[in-house]
Amino acid sequence: MNTKGFFCRHLAIWFYEETWHFTTLLAIFIDVVENLPSDADLLVHETLLEFPDKTSAENIAAFLSRSQRVLHWFSDGADKPAIIRINLQQSPVVKLVNSKLPELNSIGDLAGWLGISIGQLDWLADLKRYDSSRPERFNHYHYRTTEKRDGRLRLIESPKRLLKSIQRQISDDILIYAPVHNAAHGFCKGRNCQSHASNHIGKNYLFLFDLAHCFQSVHWLQVFRVFTQLGYTRTIARYLTSLATHRAYSNHVLLDRLDVDQRIRLRQRHLPQGAPSSPALSNAVLSRLDKRLNGLAKSLRLDYSRYADDLAFSGNEHRDWRFLESLVGAICNEEGFALNYRKTRLVRPGQRQKITGVVVNQKTNIDRRYYDSLKAVLTNCLRNDLDSQNRFNHSDFRAHLRGRIQHVKSLNESKGTKLEKIFEQFP
Repeated sequence: MNTKGFFCRHLAIWFYEETWHFTTLLAIFIDVVENLPSDADLLVHETLLEFPDKTSAENIAAFLSRSQRVLHWFSDGADKPAIIRINLQQSPVVKLVNSKLPELNSIGDLAGWLGISIGQLDWLADLKRYDSSRPERFNHYHYRTTEKRDGRLRLIESPKRLLKSIQRQISDDILIYAPVHNAAHGFCKGRNCQSHASNHIGKNYLFLFDLAHCFQSVHWLQVFRVFTQLGYTRTIARYLTSLATHRAYSNHVLLDRLDVDQRIRLRQRHLPQGAPSSPALSNAVLSRLDKRLNGLAKSLRLDYSRYADDLAFSGNEHRDWRFLESLVGAICNEEGFALNYRKTRLVRPGQRQKITGVVVNQKTNIDRRYYDSLKAVLTNCLRNDLDSQNRFNHSDFRAHLRGRIQHVKSLNESKGTKLEKIFEQFP
């Protein structure tokens, strides 16, 4: 079938599904049409003049049908252009994995659900290649660095207010239904570092591993798969993925202070550390790794759990366990991650066993050094002021301290109560 109506209808669908920009519209025109007219670029230009902002596929099709240029292409004796690829993405979502997921069948649906225009959606998704010449005020992220324990720097990419609220909406209303393995305890409702540690209480052997550059290692395609597996079309998944991932601005001065490995990772689309959607997405992406590591643990009669990028195995069987690191490392590599081998620990019987700041030799308890350090900070705040101890520039340092005290109290009520008494003396 190659009627004018068929051509206009399907070309309009292709245009609608693409970024509303001359280059991308012309590229898809060239890609899906044979017998391409020599003035195809002029039709694209006229379409953008008619609709400066993206409109519905129906409106685009109606405009194309009225176009004198298209009418000439389909006049008698002309070598008529023909659609050679049909876009099936316009069909409704076939089956969402959960009926509570928002039904988003088009870019217009997505923009409406987020409470923004299609133009704003395209701008925030930043699907086009980043223009390094644009002023920094038009960027979607603020950058800052924090120092790791080993002295190296970590880049924190904090989304600006509008994008941050959108990422939180995606996390709260969509990613809550993404699959998470039972071994995951970080960023999961009803689970925390204490539940993570409680899996390993009283074991003879404790094995601790750390994933290097965890968020930076989660790339665009892995995130895209999370959204398609929830039931969304490739087009909707592409926009959701672009809203939740980030490619660092290559000309930013802070990147020069990072090591080469980090710079390479940051210049690819990845999960930004600082985005509210990143924790849930990392858990969803890591669910396959959790499944494989849990299977490895069961085969060796070990218990396994993960808190964010911290992996823990434990067991009672006496054997030479040095082989475990290479097995875990190989599985991580196959899943696109790498171990930070400098943080690998094997804790043997009689040694102090600590996981994510929680001591687990006989029962869960707060680490003594963590307690002493927090007590010293609170005491210094009382003697001087809060700002004198806010070394990492927390926006609400008082709330930060309150949260740390509650963490201590959840593990040791007596010690937590002592810290609360100091905190209550703050002016």
